Amino acid sequence: MGNSRIFMTIMGILIFIMSPEANAQFFKKLKQQAEEKLLKKANKEVYDIFTGNKGAKEEEGVKEAETIKTDQSKSAKPTSGQQVKTTYIESDYLVYKSPIPAFKDIVIQKHKDLPRFGAVDSYMMRDNPKKVDLSKQAAEKRNLTGLGYSGFAHLVRIRMLKEHFKVMDKAALTQRTIGQIIEQEAKSSLAQKVLKEFAFDMGTDALKKEYFMNDWSGDGKSPFVREWGGHQADDFTENEKYVSFVNKYLDKILKWSEEFFPDGTDDFQLVHDLKFYGQYDFDKGGFWVQLPLKGKSLKVSSLDYFTEFLPQTSYGQEIANKVSQVEYINGYVLFKISPEKAEALINDKTVLLQLSVKVKSVFKEFQTSNPFVYGAHYTYHFLEPVMELYSDAQLTRKIGEIDLRNLIYKGSD
Repeated sequence: MGNSRIFMTIMGILIFIMSPEANAQFFKKLKQQAEEKLLKKANKEVYDIFTGNKGAKEEEGVKEAETIKTDQSKSAKPTSGQQVKTTYIESDYLVYKSPIPAFKDIVIQKHKDLPRFGAVDSYMMRDNPKKVDLSKQAAEKRNLTGLGYSGFAHLVRIRMLKEHFKVMDKAALTQRTIGQIIEQEAKSSLAQKVLKEFAFDMGTDALKKEYFMNDWSGDGKSPFVREWGGHQADDFTENEKYVSFVNKYLDKILKWSEEFFPDGTDDFQLVHDLKFYGQYDFDKGGFWVQLPLKGKSLKVSSLDYFTEFLPQTSYGQEIANKVSQVEYINGYVLFKISPEKAEALINDKTVLLQLSVKVKSVFKEFQTSNPFVYGAHYTYHFLEPVMELYSDAQLTRKIGEIDLRNLIYKGSD
């Protein structure tokens, strides 16, 4: 309390002896600092979620990357002045190395050296997969791969929008014409939007400080904001930052995007959570499970490259024909397993049933109902005639297979 009074006395003396001009500057600075604090408080949720990292560095096969906020994570939220990092072993993941130092690598989960999509490992408690693992290590892994899947999606969009980028205005931000849709404007606007999202999500702190920060306080601690130039940047600054970014990075980003869906297709390990339908069937010697077909048991995130099952093999066509019949429309097939193994599986509390199959995703067309929004239609088909079943999210405990060439279907009850 005494120190506080001394401080206030000194401040009062300083203010009294200052010239009017100095006084005005002093109060102006105090006002700016107060406004900055209020604004930071108001924007806290925004910049906590969207702040990026300070660039990853690699040493002896171990990668360092910061923890970023995802909707699955409850770990500490980094700001532009606080870097939270995690370490991981590259061989455990599929890593798309960034050819541009200003952008982070893309790190996603893999299975059999292919990208794992559909149901991913959410890093739950290993002895109870119904509970979230709240450890720092698990949270960091969720953040790391969450950012990776986001980056993967960004670069796929950029790849699929290559014709849009050819007509994108590189000299100015596109302004939409009110009351009508002009095709070139729509393409330019969408390409610019996708480019900005990629830049903000995958850029390092150094990049975001240059293009997404309005450092009004001059202390370098202002929040990153998902707009060119940062918070409340004027139109001239927005345009200047956009043009500068395009000139410096666009060609390199477009080149990097060619690694994704290089010929309009890509191969994946499609994984989905498996359920046994009904009780063990002693007559047939197994459980009934549902085929991973869109509209039936297949549930994937917005990173969805499996819009429509379009078979390209004879066994795939037989499956499509069979499940189109009313009697077999649910797509239930038999998974054979002995009663002893089935009982042990059901009683094991560490079990999280997963089904994995190798598929090819094929880009078909854009959905054009709203030309200002990215929407794409992908088909997929099986590349191998065997589905593998596992009892853990890591896909390490294999419990059996289902041969797609020799299925036993369950008719409607």
